[in-house]
Amino acid sequence: MLMKTSLVAVILSSAFLSLGISACSHGEPTVVSGTGLTQVTSTPPPTTLKSDAELRERLKMLCGTVNGEIGVAVVHVESGRMVDFEGSKQLPLYSVYKLPLAITVLKKIEEQRVSLDQKVRVTPADVATGSQFNADLWRKPTETTVAQLLEFSIVRSDNTSSDKLLELVGGPATVTERMGAYGLADIDIKYSSREFAAHREKPNLGTAVDLAKLLQKLQQGELLQPPQLSLLLGFMERARTGGERRLRANLPAGTEVAEKTGSGENNTNDVGLITLPDGKGHLAIAVLINGSKLSIEAQEKLIAGIARAAYDSYLSTAAATK
Repeated sequence: MLMKTSLVAVILSSAFLSLGISACSHGEPTVVSGTGLTQVTSTPPPTTLKSDAELRERLKMLCGTVNGEIGVAVVHVESGRMVDFEGSKQLPLYSVYKLPLAITVLKKIEEQRVSLDQKVRVTPADVATGSQFNADLWRKPTETTVAQLLEFSIVRSDNTSSDKLLELVGGPATVTERMGAYGLADIDIKYSSREFAAHREKPNLGTAVDLAKLLQKLQQGELLQPPQLSLLLGFMERARTGGERRLRANLPAGTEVAEKTGSGENNTNDVGLITLPDGKGHLAIAVLINGSKLSIEAQEKLIAGIARAAYDSYLSTAAATK
């Protein structure tokens, strides 16, 4: 489970910060500069700088093939090192919005405003447009639980479950407010799945940088208590909604990935946490593709290539700085 090392990582990160030997400056992520990338905020070791510069160039080359818009951000969770390409550009989230929604629901559970075993009635009239695979869940009126809706929303990316959860927490604005409280103002959730299906020119928006930061905070245990964190990461690890052709596709067999995908007509997204081997930490990665003229298959291969480039880069840096 991805959360297993989060407590140790937080303690080590705090110790490094207090000794002044962290790669972060005043706790802020260290990021590399370049076209579409953010300015360096501190001076990491030469090996790190070289590796980040190489990754920057690799991402620039890969992103240049998208034939559309793209935003990418990669954060090494434990050190805070970040590389992004056009990572501050707001792009449509599609089903990626279900990740901040799930976090909002789980916070409500921690606050005892909602419970996992709370009953929710779903009828055929509630069904939101999506796959027939998911619509078949609700052919008859059904009483289910919040826990089951969360599982369907993340593991199966079910739009109906997600809309029922949105109703439960008070609507899309509640999710946006929660993200704003975390300092992630560029994650802007305004519409349910059903509303978006009726007005596709009005997508929920977010940036790769804010999504990567959200994942970083999640893995570090800053957002959820251990039981809720374990539940969510478990769902994300089990998700099979296309991620096996995206973030997971080119990674070594057995690599742990917890993710949430999003898909549109010319849009392919994937955001997630990748566990590096041998205790080398985790990567929080977000890739958002909008309006690409590439085929969906080519967009998925691009995401897979970006994930592998980041994986190799951070793994080689960790080995070189031991």
